[in-house]
Amino acid sequence: MRFLQKLSVIGLSICIMSIVFSSASMATKIVTEEHLDAVNNKNNKEVHSYKNDSAKILAQETKTVLIKAEREDKSLLEKKTKEFEEKMKMEQIAFIEEGLKKAITLQDVEKVKSEAANLLKKEKELFKEESKKYEKKVIDTEKVNLAMISSSYKTIKDDFFTFNKHGFYYYDVNKNEFVPNNKVNSTEEVKEFEKKHQEDTIVKDNPINTLILFVLIGSLCVIPLFISNRQTRLEHN
Repeated sequence: MRFLQKLSVIGLSICIMSIVFSSASMATKIVTEEHLDAVNNKNNKEVHSYKNDSAKILAQETKTVLIKAEREDKSLLEKKTKEFEEKMKMEQIAFIEEGLKKAITLQDVEKVKSEAANLLKKEKELFKEESKKYEKKVIDTEKVNLAMISSSYKTIKDDFFTFNKHGFYYYDVNKNEFVPNNKVNSTEEVKEFEKKHQEDTIVKDNPINTLILFVLIGSLCVIPLFISNRQTRLEHN
């Protein structure tokens, strides 16, 4: 009787443990597949010969990261350019008016216009050199709730051969959109994630490809032999 009781306790313990492990497995599955549809949609649009719904999320972490982006600030240049154009406009008018006062012949008028054009050209060249100091680089920072995803997927060729691929994806959880990899690849959290899951990037060839290839090669060898044997039998008959 005691043996049966012990057996019942062991059986009950195994059941409880299996439920716990299956629940943990389901939880992990839910977490890893949270953005699976988004990854599939992205691959459908961007990956050539993508095998539909073949993406599988291998690892995923969501962290708040600080994204830095460098851009050119041309606001000062635009301001200085506007000031230069207004200044040159006034100087051109004054120069031409002063020149026309002294002009007597048509040639004098043409000379004034030519000198005004040359002066404007010279001033523009000088301003172009000077304008380089008005261009500035600015670093913009943005806090993003970023889902970092390591995913495998497949591509298909000639309707037979499938190839295993891998990609890292970065998803802005709040905006529900992917962030370009080159925008976050200098972020420490992203570097750490990619380093941690470097092994995911080592993809193996699909053995089915080799099997199909052997079948095709075998067919090319067997079919001619079969035809040759058949013709030989027909000739003997």
